[in-house]
Amino acid sequence: MNSVFLLGDSVSHSLSPAMQNAAFEALHIDCRYLVRQVGRADLAGAVEDMRVDDEILGANVTIPHKESVIALLDELDPLARRIGAVNTISRQSGRLKGWNTDVDGFRQALRDISLPRSRGRVGVGALAYHRVAIIGAGGAARAVAAALPPDAEVWVIARHVDQARRLCRDLAIERGLPMGIDRMRAAIESAELVVNATPADLPPVSWLRPEQRVFDLRSRRSVEGRTMLLHQGAASFEIWTGRPASLAAMRAALERAAEAVTA
Repeated sequence: MNSVFLLGDSVSHSLSPAMQNAAFEALHIDCRYLVRQVGRADLAGAVEDMRVDDEILGANVTIPHKESVIALLDELDPLARRIGAVNTISRQSGRLKGWNTDVDGFRQALRDISLPRSRGRVGVGALAYHRVAIIGAGGAARAVAAALPPDAEVWVIARHVDQARRLCRDLAIERGLPMGIDRMRAAIESAELVVNATPADLPPVSWLRPEQRVFDLRSRRSVEGRTMLLHQGAASFEIWTGRPASLAAMRAALERAAEAVTA
């Protein structure tokens, strides 16, 4: 039986196995999706295990390895190279290629959960947001920033401002600023779209206006996070198998898993 792994720290409660295994079952593919707890010191060994095992199709990569895994791969998809973050690895004849499906996942989720906006100069598909605040500057935040149109006014808020500066520089963000946590409230209060790309409970609800759109990437905590997980997971599935995933099967399994976690 073939395998696909989820590589990350604190992955034991991930919703991805239920979703991906339902996708394999729906298409009668003899493969299983497994979590593998991998600390920073163990990442190189886990990647090498993938390289030498012919029964491994690939992996998803999550916190904290989306950036650091790049140096361990043989090849990068152009989008992953531009972003500087990988969430999907494919294996072909012992060579490992990095991809980023978070960008498409975020765009698709934003379309699914948002109403069309008639104002604002920035559009994401049929949606428009003029000012966007992203909390976090890691791999997930990089994907979100890359998904936004180039004329978006994007504020990247991070505990370490140098990390936010690198994100803005690498992705050529021309409008907006990197900033520290101490300036987070002012940025959030004036944003139209607020994206939490951290594991923390941010932003405080008291800082938000009723008309703001808040997008929390944490799939176990939010509908929008699960919607993004669904779409990025379907894109990863197609990379591993060469076949379109059954979104209906994946969505049903994802919602059952989420209900079990909150029960």
